[in-house]
Amino acid sequence: MTKQTEPAVGASERRRTVSSLVLGVGFGLTGAGTVMLGVLLPSLSQAWVLRDDTAGFLFFLQFLGSSAGALLTGTNRIRSLAGGYGLLVVMAGALTFAGPRMAFPIFLFFGLGLGMAMTSTSLLFSDRYGQGRAAMLERLNFGWSAGATAAPLLFMPFLHRASLRPLFFTFQGMFLLLLIWVMVRERHQDSCAQLPLKAAQTKDLGSLLPLVILSVCAVGVEGSLSGWLTTYSHRAGRAGVGEAGLGGAAIATSLFWGGIMLSRLAFSTRLLAMVGRRKVLYATLWGAAASVALLVGANNPALIRVAAALAGLCVGPLYPLLLSYLLERTARGWIFAVAGLGSAIFPWLTGVLSAYYGSLRYGLIAPCCAALLMIVLLTASMRPGKDAAPA
Repeated sequence: MTKQTEPAVGASERRRTVSSLVLGVGFGLTGAGTVMLGVLLPSLSQAWVLRDDTAGFLFFLQFLGSSAGALLTGTNRIRSLAGGYGLLVVMAGALTFAGPRMAFPIFLFFGLGLGMAMTSTSLLFSDRYGQGRAAMLERLNFGWSAGATAAPLLFMPFLHRASLRPLFFTFQGMFLLLLIWVMVRERHQDSCAQLPLKAAQTKDLGSLLPLVILSVCAVGVEGSLSGWLTTYSHRAGRAGVGEAGLGGAAIATSLFWGGIMLSRLAFSTRLLAMVGRRKVLYATLWGAAASVALLVGANNPALIRVAAALAGLCVGPLYPLLLSYLLERTARGWIFAVAGLGSAIFPWLTGVLSAYYGSLRYGLIAPCCAALLMIVLLTASMRPGKDAAPA
């Protein structure tokens, strides 16, 4: 390498670092946008007179849109990223004037924008960092978790207002800034902006099915808990076994995402390489099943918060680890779409069970069963002596 090319390489690295930082912040904002519905659900249910099964359908539509957004993500990551942020700008603005009827299509397209933005960012990072993708995806998802963790606390001032419009306008402005960044700066980035089709070809199809099922369940558990924890804690407080207003109830969701954030931060370091992906996956899965069972049996807001934090610590590493296995076999967006179906199905199923049995405690059996199914599937598919895949 000549002296003339060294400054150019250094400048390119700096641009890539700044780009990754800004996109990481945007990824954190999509985390806040993803959990927004769950945190605001008690207020929205009261204002719009929603039953649990109807509220669950809002989750279904948002995450169905997110899955569709993953499918719409093409090999041109930057174009897909701009499309996702553009949709989020429009839908955040539409939410400021939404009523109960318009909320359903708006949350569908809001989820579509989230799916496109998140998938494009994840694939862009995977393209850029190659063999280091497992640790980088843990770091990226740490940023997403940081946004999801901070969101319930940042939303608290808005929960006691007569209107949520200032919150939606804030989201619109931040997504607009990210859209401008992508349109002005990211389109001039290096060749990582577009992945050649021949490099995105899927291989080892036989090992994909158990990985995909595991990913669907992992995302489903995460989505169900994050979506319903605020409502669950709030109802426990109103039942007379504790005291939790809307702000206090939101703390349960924040603790859940705080646990996820800490666990993803821990395994974005050398700890993951020291322990091994397979061992981490297996250990955290057992912990996730136990903590969700504890959450189902909890009878007061304090115990709910403890169980939520433990569940977050165990659930956090699951999806990024499974995603790293999947991206070794295919770099196509359909894996995000299929995995995202868990976020659509399980929160909706939780609401259906809650409405049918008259208790959200019964609804949370859905994510508990998903965690148990993951244990059975992972135990049946594991092979000793391999860390290249859990199966």
